[in-house]
Amino acid sequence: MTKKLQAKTIKVTSLKPSQIDEMFKLFEIFYENVLFARFKSDLLAKTKVIILLDKEKRIQGFSTFYDFDFPHHNKNYRILFSGDTIIAPSYWGTSALTMEFLKNMIILKLKYPTRPVWWFLISKGYKTYLLLANNFIRYYPRFDHSTPVEHSDLIQSLSERFYPGKYNSKTGVIEFAENEHEHLKETIAPITEELMKKYPKIKFFNSHNPGWKKGDELACIGEVDPLLGIVHPFKIMRKLLRIKK
Repeated sequence: MTKKLQAKTIKVTSLKPSQIDEMFKLFEIFYENVLFARFKSDLLAKTKVIILLDKEKRIQGFSTFYDFDFPHHNKNYRILFSGDTIIAPSYWGTSALTMEFLKNMIILKLKYPTRPVWWFLISKGYKTYLLLANNFIRYYPRFDHSTPVEHSDLIQSLSERFYPGKYNSKTGVIEFAENEHEHLKETIAPITEELMKKYPKIKFFNSHNPGWKKGDELACIGEVDPLLGIVHPFKIMRKLLRIKK
């Protein structure tokens, strides 16, 4: 049975130095080539963080994000950009982070009901990609549909804003040189032939971002739709009903 965690959204500026240290230690479990200065700089560039707390109030997971206006092709988008997303391995399977993140997205959409609101996500691991692919109605890139030009242009513009000179428009990947960027440890979320045979989304991620092992990031977007608040809880309920049978 999956252990329970409490999810809280707080301002990054509210984090205590001891909590930042705790988050970095968790980050080190997953990634090679990590630097505290780079981790802290990325953290402080965001405005909010979701923290996952166990019964002892220790941080067992987190996700950072902020939102901003982004004029693009005569549309004024509101973009939510997320940074590092981590859950301690012993808590994999919990829905606490996903539910809290979706809550923040829906609140953002309700704040801007007449404007296009999209999540900009970069992923160097398939589990992060699946947060998007398993929960969003409209997202790109995806295995079952090609990305419309309008949305591939949006992905490129966002990628070049945050990672100038790193985005490969032919592959849709933000590419880094060896040891330039942190990357997943070999023992964390490896992609096997069995996984790719069973899950086309994982196969798609692996084929479109073959450099994920060295830290390359697949650039993705997902439309923030109020229906997200219905779709994901329905999936959880359906899963629980299957377990109880």
